[in-house]
Amino acid sequence: MSSQRMLFFLVLIASVAMTLSATIKPNDLILGSRLPGDHLLQREFIKIPSKIMQVVKHKQTFIGDNYSKITQVKLLDQNKKSNGATAAIVNGGPGLSYVGVDFKSKRGHSIDFIVELYGR
Repeated sequence: MSSQRMLFFLVLIASVAMTLSATIKPNDLILGSRLPGDHLLQREFIKIPSKIMQVVKHKQTFIGDNYSKITQVKLLDQNKKSNGATAAIVNGGPGLSYVGVDFKSKRGHSIDFIVELYGR
C-alpha cells in the first residue's frame, strides 16, 4: 500500500511541476543564431501601457544599422508572469537588414519587451 501512495505522490508532484513550468514561461521569441563576429546592431525597449479591458497592439519595424544583415532576432518578454504579451515576426528577419514585429497583449495587460538584433 505504501508503494502505491509513493507512486501517487510522485505523479502528483510531477504534474504540478509541469503545470507550473508551463504557466510561468515568458513569451520570448528567438529566431536565427549568432555567428562568430556578430555584434549587437540594435537594442530597443518596447513599453506600451495597458488599457482597461482592452487588448493592446503595437507594430514596429526595426532596421538595425541600415547596412548589416541580421543573423539573430531576440524578442524578450519582460513580464515573467504568464500574463505578458506575445510577439510575432511578420516580415524580414535573419538574412535581411530589417525585421517587422507585431506585439499583442492579453486583455487588460501591457506590452514590455526588449528587442535585440545581432548581425554582421
